[in-house]
Amino acid sequence: MGRAMRLGWIGGLGAVARVLVSCGVAQGTPTAKVQSSQTPSAATTPTATPTPTATAAPEGTLASCVGAASASSAASTTGPIIAVQIATASVELIDTRGDVLNQAAIQPYAGATPVGQGPDGIYLYTASTGEVALLGPTGPLQEVASITAVNDFDDFSLAASPNGQCWMFSDTSYDSNLNGTSRMYVGFNSGAAPILLATLTRSTSTDGGSPGYRLLRWDSAGVLLGSDPTGVGGGGPFIGEGYSLPGVVRMNPLTGALSPPLCTTGRFADVASDGTLACLTGWGTDSEIEVTSPGGSTTTIDTGMPFAGQIGFAGGSSLLTFCTSSDVWTDGAWTTNLLAVQLGAGTPMPETLSSGAGPGQNESSYAWFKIVDGTSMFETRGGTGASSLVMINLLTGQMTDIVAADSILGVL
Repeated sequence: MGRAMRLGWIGGLGAVARVLVSCGVAQGTPTAKVQSSQTPSAATTPTATPTPTATAAPEGTLASCVGAASASSAASTTGPIIAVQIATASVELIDTRGDVLNQAAIQPYAGATPVGQGPDGIYLYTASTGEVALLGPTGPLQEVASITAVNDFDDFSLAASPNGQCWMFSDTSYDSNLNGTSRMYVGFNSGAAPILLATLTRSTSTDGGSPGYRLLRWDSAGVLLGSDPTGVGGGGPFIGEGYSLPGVVRMNPLTGALSPPLCTTGRFADVASDGTLACLTGWGTDSEIEVTSPGGSTTTIDTGMPFAGQIGFAGGSSLLTFCTSSDVWTDGAWTTNLLAVQLGAGTPMPETLSSGAGPGQNESSYAWFKIVDGTSMFETRGGTGASSLVMINLLTGQMTDIVAADSILGVL
């Protein structure tokens, strides 16, 4: 399976969209089709990131993007709504019983493609027309903005603000030396025209990742930007591809300013809502997860395996989930293990919740997942046959099959 098809949404990072990637040469500067009343600013030099302040502000302004988080109104009455991709033909919003609430046809590379998720639904982007559309739990696709792409086959990603009023869109194009230029737009669900907040250039040599920046998530502390690892594919296992990203930084959604890399050693794994940070070291030999609290104390979790990935905090910073894999190919597959570990009291003792083998996406039976709360999460299990969407209780390991699905795009 090619590298572009293995990349997926970062479940432990808050559901970043599957993006189908192709390198192209920049062909001019993208512009919003609707003129904005605000003046775009191109912040090209990373500086220290001030802390955003939640203030009441008119809709369609940058200050309106940093208010308190809001939950999906549909999810509050029906329970979690899961967005999944069915093969390459459609996006579906389903409930935990597997009932389809809404769906839309997609056309990777040529038409509408999912790029991000927010409290109100899944965002799709059509590069040929520039249309950004939102698929909610009911009703047809709703066009919310128009952003002209530099190239149809750029790397596109989107992350919605916690309050659901705004979203950030990244269009990364590449020059002849494969340096990446990411244009960061802030869009508004109120209908105001997008604002070009920052233009960031990042080469392949910066920190070992691919050029440019991809949007990972937007939370109360700001926007997470990352890059894909290079040198993946071919050898496997690929458990760490989408979940251990180098060069992850914070962006201030009001100014476009960037923080220093969050993990100075190893690969970024996840950061909890209170600032607790997980970094992965020793990948490929003896993987360890270093968890650092806001106060500076560090806890090291020795996974006991050469490969680890899909690392995520659940329900705060007290529970961490992760997957491990050996590099032993047995009966046509790698065996992948799902573990959980309680943090904060004594020596952390990981418990294995499940173990499986299958040469599906990422050559892992735990291809993509999204943690919903402190006790459960969703995943898709790959294999030689059809993949299926499964809900797992993180405390007991009990699994409940929901529906056939190829990948998880997000949970509303």
